[in-house]
Amino acid sequence: MIFLLVRQVVLGLSIAAPIGPINIEIIRRGIYQGFWPSLLVGAGGMSADFILMFLMYQGLSLFLTLEAVQLSLLVLGAFILTYTGVKGLLSSNQSFTGPVLDMRNDPENTISSSLIHAYLTGLSIASFNPLNLLFWLGIYGSVLSETFSDENRLRAFIISSAVFLGIGLWNLNLACTVHFGKKLMSPRALHGICLGSSAILIAFGMYFIWKAAISFMAFFTVESSTFINVLTTSLPFFSN
Repeated sequence: MIFLLVRQVVLGLSIAAPIGPINIEIIRRGIYQGFWPSLLVGAGGMSADFILMFLMYQGLSLFLTLEAVQLSLLVLGAFILTYTGVKGLLSSNQSFTGPVLDMRNDPENTISSSLIHAYLTGLSIASFNPLNLLFWLGIYGSVLSETFSDENRLRAFIISSAVFLGIGLWNLNLACTVHFGKKLMSPRALHGICLGSSAILIAFGMYFIWKAAISFMAFFTVESSTFINVLTTSLPFFSN
């Protein structure tokens, strides 16, 4: 039991550590707005991952393999990542002499809206990122499905959910590193990091647009070929 829990925590750390859209946004948000917005981006991503794992447990994995669903996710993911990156570029002229969002002096409604926006940003990026969905399909098939074979389904679900403890620890570590590390860096270096982060998010968005275009062309070609074959087969019947 303890070994399984430790294994899931380590798996969560290995899942969260690679640089991707969520980690890029955590870094960018931590530089611009501070610790809590940065951490809530990760919390939003964790929420999407948890919901996705639960839905896969209920049989969603077959639905996600449909070409139309994958194409829709590519389009939505491209829009969200490109929008987030462009918004980051437009706000890159902000000063880095101090935190952009001061939790002590800002009005309560401003703080709340910023925290909610950070959470929803993480939630949307993780929800509509096709690479994230395909990654979880692979994790579910290779690791989590083994855990769910346990006869005690509740215990199996709790053990599998321990993977999010590892993801949460990584998000906390990254948010803390950015929050305290930015105090040691010059404003020019912080500005460059934010520009680079925004550019990477836009690059992810452009990549998804390219993948969506290829998928659409392949889908359209297959459908057109099927229609032509059906029409060709039917013509002799109608000519008689």
